[in-house]
Amino acid sequence: MLISGFDLAQLAEQAALRGRQLLGDLQVYLERGYEQRQLPELGIEKAAELIGCTSQHIRDKEGDGLLPPPRTLRAGSLDRRIYNYNDINEIRRRLGRHPSRPESCICIIFSNLKGGVGKTSHALHLSHYAAREGLRVLVVDLDPQATLTTAFGLAPGLNVGADEDISPSLMLDPARIAESIKPTRWNEIDLVPAQLSLQYTDWQMLQGRDTHDETLGPLPLRLRQALARIAERYDLIVIDTPPALGMLSLNAIAAAHMILMPITPNFYDLASSVQYFSILAQLASAHATALRVRQLSLLMTRTDSSAETRANTLLLDKAYGEFLLTNRMPQTRELQRATGDQMSLYEIDVPRGARETYLRAIDAMNAVNAEILQHLRQVWRVESLVA
Repeated sequence: MLISGFDLAQLAEQAALRGRQLLGDLQVYLERGYEQRQLPELGIEKAAELIGCTSQHIRDKEGDGLLPPPRTLRAGSLDRRIYNYNDINEIRRRLGRHPSRPESCICIIFSNLKGGVGKTSHALHLSHYAAREGLRVLVVDLDPQATLTTAFGLAPGLNVGADEDISPSLMLDPARIAESIKPTRWNEIDLVPAQLSLQYTDWQMLQGRDTHDETLGPLPLRLRQALARIAERYDLIVIDTPPALGMLSLNAIAAAHMILMPITPNFYDLASSVQYFSILAQLASAHATALRVRQLSLLMTRTDSSAETRANTLLLDKAYGEFLLTNRMPQTRELQRATGDQMSLYEIDVPRGARETYLRAIDAMNAVNAEILQHLRQVWRVESLVA
C-alpha cells in the first residue's frame, strides 16, 4: 500500500510510541536485574589473598578495632566472614596496603575497525580487574551502541539524559565532563556513559574537521583536553571506542597512552587489522607531535583448538609477534554467558556451568589483565620520567 507523507508521520509516531513503551519495560527489567546483582561475596581467605596478608591478620585487626566489624553469613552452625571488592579496598586503605599511586593518570583505549572481537567485554573486564587491585578507574564509553554503559546498569535514553554523555565536553566546553561522570557500584570505578546520539556528535565533528574553535581547540584533541580536567582523580582511564575510525575514535587515539586491539584468529580480522594500522600510520605521520601513545598491543581473543584457529594463530604470530600479548583469551561458555548477561566474570558469585569451566575462564582473564597492567605500569614509569 502506498502512503502519503501525512500517513508516514502518523505511522512513525505510532512506532515511536510503541518503542518508548518497550524501552520503559526494558528499563524496569534492566534496573531490577542490575539492582539484584551485587558484587560477589568472598571469604576471608580470598580477601586476604587479594590484600596480600594472612586471614589471621585481618581477624586480629578487626578485633583491635582498626578494621570495621566484618559482615557475616550463616553457614551451618558457624558465622562466615564475607567481603566484597569495596570492602577489600577499604581494608587496604586502613592497613596501609593500598597500591602505590602512579604519578600521572594513564589512558588505555580498546580499538578495532571490526566489531565482535571482544573489545567492549575486555574494556569492562580490565576496569573491574584494575578496581579489584585498588586502582581508581574512569570508564569512558564512546561507542554509540552503549553496551559498556548498559553493563554498568544504565539504559541510554532512559536514565542517561540527553547531555550526560561525552558530547557536551566535545562540542561545548571540556569542563562539562565533570557533569557527565556517574558513580557505579564499584567504589573505585566511575563512568562517562554513551548513547545513540553520539553518532550525531561524531558526524558533527566530522563536518567541522577543517574549522578551529579557540575555546575548544583542535577537534582531535578535545577528548584529551576534557580528560585533563579530571585526570587527577584517577589512576587509569579505560575507553571503549566505536568499531570505526571516525572523529570519536580519533579523539580516543589522541588521548591514549596505550592502544589495545583485540583480534580474533581469522582471515577477516587479519585483513581488518592491516587497514587499521595503515590508517593509524597516516594519522601518526600527520599528527606526530599531538599523539602520546607509548604502547601498542594486540590481544588474541576467542581462541579455540580448531585447526583453522591454529593456522591463523601462526599467521598472526608471524605478522604481529612483538605486538601480541603473551596471554590469550580462549572462547569459553562462562565468558559467553557473562557477556550475554551484561556483566563480567569478576561479578559472578555462583557460576551457572561447571565450576572448573569458570575457573579456567577467570584464570585466563586474570592472566590477560595482569599482563595489560604490567604494560601500563611500564608506561607509567616512562611518563613519570618525561614529566
